[in-house]
Amino acid sequence: MADNKKYRLGDMEFDTEEEYKAAATDLKVIKGIMDQFNINDPEQAKKILASIQSHPGSLSSSYGKKFIARLEKVAGVKIQQAGIPGEDEKIGKKAKSVKQKKEKKPREKKKKEPAKKISPGNIRIFTVRNFAIGIIIIVGIVAFSVFGPKLFSMNGEKADSSDVRRNMVTAYAKAQTDLKEQLYSYYYNVVGETEEEAMNDAQAAMENYVVDLSEKTISRMTDKEIGDVYEQLVDGGDIQNNSFVEPAEISKLKDRLAAAGLAGNSGNGTEDTSVIAVVNTMMDYQERLYSALCYDYGLLGYGDEDCKAYATEDLTAIFGDVIYDFSMTESDKQSYYESFVHKGFIQENRLVRISTDPTEYNLPDLTPGIEIKLSGSDAAGYHCSMLSYAPAASVFYELHAGKTKGYLCFRNNGSNTNYVQIDSDTTVTTQGDFFLYIGGELRIGEWFYNNQNIGLYINGDTESLISYVNDLTY
Repeated sequence: MADNKKYRLGDMEFDTEEEYKAAATDLKVIKGIMDQFNINDPEQAKKILASIQSHPGSLSSSYGKKFIARLEKVAGVKIQQAGIPGEDEKIGKKAKSVKQKKEKKPREKKKKEPAKKISPGNIRIFTVRNFAIGIIIIVGIVAFSVFGPKLFSMNGEKADSSDVRRNMVTAYAKAQTDLKEQLYSYYYNVVGETEEEAMNDAQAAMENYVVDLSEKTISRMTDKEIGDVYEQLVDGGDIQNNSFVEPAEISKLKDRLAAAGLAGNSGNGTEDTSVIAVVNTMMDYQERLYSALCYDYGLLGYGDEDCKAYATEDLTAIFGDVIYDFSMTESDKQSYYESFVHKGFIQENRLVRISTDPTEYNLPDLTPGIEIKLSGSDAAGYHCSMLSYAPAASVFYELHAGKTKGYLCFRNNGSNTNYVQIDSDTTVTTQGDFFLYIGGELRIGEWFYNNQNIGLYINGDTESLISYVNDLTY
């Protein structure tokens, strides 16, 4: 029964395993050729045939011959490989064996019949034609030794497919690394977390991806490792039809970065750009801050017009020139460029963003816990987190105490000139305005430094204050 075993490759059937393996090897070579050449182009087909002809023994299986026949049809030429019969010499094994047996006897007789002389005209070894063919074959072999490895991918791997996967995985890893840096900057500079907390939160965001490659060195990964990662991304849905599909949670995080003016910024606070483009970037930056400030003032219960007025005042205090909604020519932008350079917002053709640290502007940093005591009321403790994206003018905090939620804002730092009598011996100057919105009620006044606390000056009363809570558990 073993003698009747058949081997199949596509639509072709083979009697022996040797024939099958030869055809499989040729199939790999053919795939390599088709990856690099257009076999339907007559000129390219001729070049392929020339290389095959100059490399005796290549594509010797029936599968390979079928491919050669196809190339010959496209090129309009026929080739003859050394030791390989053409399509017109297809003979069954049995018939070939019989023919060889028949040829043995005449050959033996020829050796025993010296009477039959071979005339010089029958000797064709050293003809000019054969000599020329020999030269062509030698030149072809030399050429094949140089170009053959590129023509035939004998290992059957597709270089372009491997490159595509490596490029996709590399781009995936770079996007993660950039986002991680931006998130760290956001959590550390905007939210006010410690370095360790910011790093942990940025790392936690990477869990939204199928695979975290932000700490991997892709260039050191083998093709197999790249292939495994690529398959994970496809199976997990982060890559579909060779395109990235961003997880929903990552999109939300990027929206937060955009609102903070950090999207596309690796965290160093600057962006490379040209003279005109840097003014465009400034306009975009101001618009984002304006939108964020309008939102923050809205949390205090103000209407749309009041929010816009306060936000415009803040931007004017920060930048001097507020241009986010201007329609300008390039010459106009050039004049504002020089203004922002003079004020230090543009350095070496790069936008310098304002710091997100309120203490740099002599404003309070109240995180993580505070206690508020209003005149005539008991003190209440709150968990306090910073919201502001523009503390150079105003800093906003969100307050939590159980189900109670509120907001606190300090603004116009250094602009007030009122004096507050703390006690019989101490008088201080108010620092700026404050807004406290809690329990559905908005309180407005001025704030000042009262020893280690923050005093609140409300309608002539100085008894209200905000104290830091260092042992708050939350």
